[in-house]
Amino acid sequence: MKKKFRLGSVGLGHRGRAMLKWANAGIDSFEAVATCDQNPDRFYERVHFFYGGDKGPLKDELPAVTFYQDYDEMLEKADLDIVLVETPATCHAEFCAKALKRGIHVYSDIPSIASLEEADMLWKVQQESSAMLMTGATTCGWGFILALQDLVRKGLLGKPFAMEAEYIHDLRELWEESPWRIPSKENPWYPITYCTHSLGPLLSIIDEDLKLVTCLSTGSHVTGLECADDLMTATYQTPSGVIVRQTCSFINNSKTGHHSFRVFGTEGYFEHLSSRGIEPARTRFNSNKLYGADKISELPVSFTPKEVEIWSQKNAQANFGHGGADSYMMHKFEETLLNGGTKAPCDLKAGLRMTLPGIFALKSALNGGMPQKIYYPWDSEWKDFSLEGNKLTKKEK
Repeated sequence: MKKKFRLGSVGLGHRGRAMLKWANAGIDSFEAVATCDQNPDRFYERVHFFYGGDKGPLKDELPAVTFYQDYDEMLEKADLDIVLVETPATCHAEFCAKALKRGIHVYSDIPSIASLEEADMLWKVQQESSAMLMTGATTCGWGFILALQDLVRKGLLGKPFAMEAEYIHDLRELWEESPWRIPSKENPWYPITYCTHSLGPLLSIIDEDLKLVTCLSTGSHVTGLECADDLMTATYQTPSGVIVRQTCSFINNSKTGHHSFRVFGTEGYFEHLSSRGIEPARTRFNSNKLYGADKISELPVSFTPKEVEIWSQKNAQANFGHGGADSYMMHKFEETLLNGGTKAPCDLKAGLRMTLPGIFALKSALNGGMPQKIYYPWDSEWKDFSLEGNKLTKKEK
């Protein structure tokens, strides 16, 4: 009989609720036994979400799950093997750290951290913990990203030397449901810091870290609200000169799909362009290394990984989350646990590689696009890097 891992979660917003149910039904060895939220109504009462509409009480859908209003109490009493961290994007690190300190594995939504101080803290906790932190970087599990990784692995694109990613998604419709998304002077939320969806896939095909960034912001034009930056663009560079351009906007009037990627290699080219009205998203490539592929051709890959299609033939509930990407990432974590692995497929280092550049990009933007060096906890310079002296504050005029 396959081992069952006792699963708990923290955060019962629309995604947290869905992820707990998906993991329980779609991952054979995961068994949901506990959940936690500040608001008991999200477990005991009917709820309504912008994505998903009306939902009945979660206690009826998951009767074997015990509800806790206090996270520390859940960790103390629920005898968990794994915690799903599905709190707002600005407060993941503390919940991850508390579980890791108890030797409980973590599957965390992204971004991994929200500040340099949190990066330092969580990195140290992970180094001292026997448990794993899996970064739930959704976009790294899409089928067309897995195809990109395969093209690079087989040398068909050569060495990537320039890459681009865009995340364009008007999220004003979610402001009421998730107030942490509402920008304000007291709660600024800059789009460039939500860089993991864009940088994660691109960083998965290069070994170098991003070490330099310049970033500019449009400021607030669409709403006119203070600190409601419409769009931000960052240009990053690695030590060998690879350039990565990232554009992110959460306040706009674009009706296209959300995610686009381009990769320029020494032997080929890859692109995934988001949907445009009735025209679906398309993935294309060309390569000098493959006979007949010297002209741009469309790849018959979609969001859903082929592995998820196979798993869902045995369990229809195995295809879930962002076209199957969440399923792919969680199944890979399950495989590691079942095989007794000690390194998560997308570990904390991978999470920080795709998160920290956005924090340093914001520092550049707040200082008028001034070039900013990027540091990581594994860098020798990190020890001498004064966190207290590098608060993200705007330079006085």
